[in-house]
Amino acid sequence: MELTQLRYFVAIAETVSFSEAAARLHVSQPALSYQIKQLETELGCRLFDRTSRRVALSLDGRIFLPLARAVLSKADEAMRVMSERLGVTTGEVTFGSISSVAAHFVPSILAGFSKNYPGIRVHLKEDVTVSLERGVLDGAVDFAIVSQPSNPAVLEVTHLLNEELLLAVPERHRLSQRSAVRLRELENEHLITLGENFSLAAQVAELCHHAGFEPRVAYQVGSLDSMLSFTGSGLGISIIPRLALRRLQHSEVSFVPFEEPITRSLNLIRAKDRYATVATRALMVHVRANMLSAAATMTKPILEWSDQVTHERGPQEMEGAGL
Repeated sequence: MELTQLRYFVAIAETVSFSEAAARLHVSQPALSYQIKQLETELGCRLFDRTSRRVALSLDGRIFLPLARAVLSKADEAMRVMSERLGVTTGEVTFGSISSVAAHFVPSILAGFSKNYPGIRVHLKEDVTVSLERGVLDGAVDFAIVSQPSNPAVLEVTHLLNEELLLAVPERHRLSQRSAVRLRELENEHLITLGENFSLAAQVAELCHHAGFEPRVAYQVGSLDSMLSFTGSGLGISIIPRLALRRLQHSEVSFVPFEEPITRSLNLIRAKDRYATVATRALMVHVRANMLSAAATMTKPILEWSDQVTHERGPQEMEGAGL
């Protein structure tokens, strides 16, 4: 059994097509078919059910697929480790982030990182917390920024910061001129929230329940920009992360803090049992350093924030940064 055969098998399983797999792997279809037949002969079972119109994994193929992926993952990891020992400074990192952080903070992080590490290619996966956790655990994502991880027992969790949540109301709303509000005052208000698959929506609902009332959700939207647009149009009020205001502004929306500050936790997660390459560790340290800088800006009044909180740091930030 050869690693090449395993890669061919996984490619066919993922594309559900011999022709598409051959194109992805840059090999001829007859050569691909031959290697799969050789693998099936060695294993003593049929990996695919083939017809004239389709190809699908057999029962044995479905059992073998995660095993093949695990072997390939370990082989790739071994190559990365040895490359680093030989001083190779290039690499690839898949970095995940929840949407609210990805849209309004990650671009400046990656811009600074690419200047200092031009040989490292970064792939960004923007998704909800549950999906990012799954990606980290199965190896598709090297590490991710999430809100509250749901499965910390199998994850290495590094706390980044507690981000304040603010009330956003239409400019002429009864609460728009207040210096601070109590969460309970929102009991009879119509809320604009993110969709149920977003961790922020679940947290807002939990906060309202803890304050003793059921939130009256008027609309669920897919982005913070939409939340502010809906709020500015007078369709309801919303609760948004403070860091998002670095990029989000709306002339018809006022932002009001809560009397007892409400926060959400932002964390960096990676799989406990997975090797972190030098490239991965470099980006993790860069992310953490920039998030700490962002945390410092949250001590300033809302109207005095600066967009220039992202530091362009290089390899020296690896020292003493705690990662």
